[in-house]
Amino acid sequence: MRTLRLVFGYAHNYMGPLILTVVSMIALVGVQLVVPWVIRTLIAAVKDQLWDQTALALVTRLALLLLGLYVARAGLQFTRSYMAHVAGWGVVSDVRRHIYEHLQRLSLRFYEDKQTGQLMSRMVNDSDLFERLISHAVPDVLVNVLTLVGVSAVLFSMNWQLTLLSMAPIPLIAVAMRAFARYVRPAFRERQRELGQLNATLNDNLSGIREIKAFTQEEREALRIGKHIHRYRDSLLRALRLMATFEPFIDFAFSLGAVVVIYFGGRLAFQQTLPIEDLVAFFLYLNLFYHPVRVLSGAWESIQEALAGGDRVAELLQEQPEVAARSTSCCRTSFCSTGPCERTSSSASPMLQRQR
Repeated sequence: MRTLRLVFGYAHNYMGPLILTVVSMIALVGVQLVVPWVIRTLIAAVKDQLWDQTALALVTRLALLLLGLYVARAGLQFTRSYMAHVAGWGVVSDVRRHIYEHLQRLSLRFYEDKQTGQLMSRMVNDSDLFERLISHAVPDVLVNVLTLVGVSAVLFSMNWQLTLLSMAPIPLIAVAMRAFARYVRPAFRERQRELGQLNATLNDNLSGIREIKAFTQEEREALRIGKHIHRYRDSLLRALRLMATFEPFIDFAFSLGAVVVIYFGGRLAFQQTLPIEDLVAFFLYLNLFYHPVRVLSGAWESIQEALAGGDRVAELLQEQPEVAARSTSCCRTSFCSTGPCERTSSSASPMLQRQR
């Protein structure tokens, strides 16, 4: 939660783009819910009505409605994507500026045992992950939760028994997501640490290339860099192995839901208990139901990855200077949109106060 508060503490400067993102996502959910209803209406009309002018007018209206929905969906998807990226990269920009100003305030003793590449990695690579959280993970979670609620309401209105049966795999998915978060976040954190170590070693070697050549240490340093490259690769593959295990399990759970609907829904349709148009619409809505769960599982990966980077940024921002000096930036995690705060520390020494 501390890391989430750190990330979202910067987002208040971008409420406008975020509000547009949320509004477009809500409208997008409404569009997605209408499309299966259009197909259901068409199937019901084909089953119960002969081809005449009334049928032609109905088909024309449904086709035009569907075309309008697809055009609206394209516009809403653009708005959601672009506005989310405006907010996401704005947050990343503010975080990087705040980190740099925080580094300037730290005492020289802090830098005695720190590698420049490690600090650069936290400022650039780790903060870069915040964009995924703001622009992708959070919007995906919101829009797909809304979709789940809307689709669930429609499915229950059609046939609540079949809906409950189709939701049988959901507990398995929830348990898998909890277990995934337990193991994948440390793996992503280790990957970011190894990336920082690789950047730090590269920075040191490139800065001291003259000394390396003067003492003919090229081969030894090449082996050292190679070890860091392999360690980063191995840490990345460990995280990817967890992801590769998680995704097939989620897909298998979805397939169980489809099997349940085919078996029980087919029986109800043959027994004339469930109309054929409702069965078709049920499958369409069920696809809409499982798609958000699949997207949420992917968003869960992005959230864990971003939080791993956020943990490293938070550790850096918790470092405090040994001597309280004049503050040149905003406190805590907020950054003024107009620039650094013009605030003088009340802890300035009496000598400085007399000089003023």
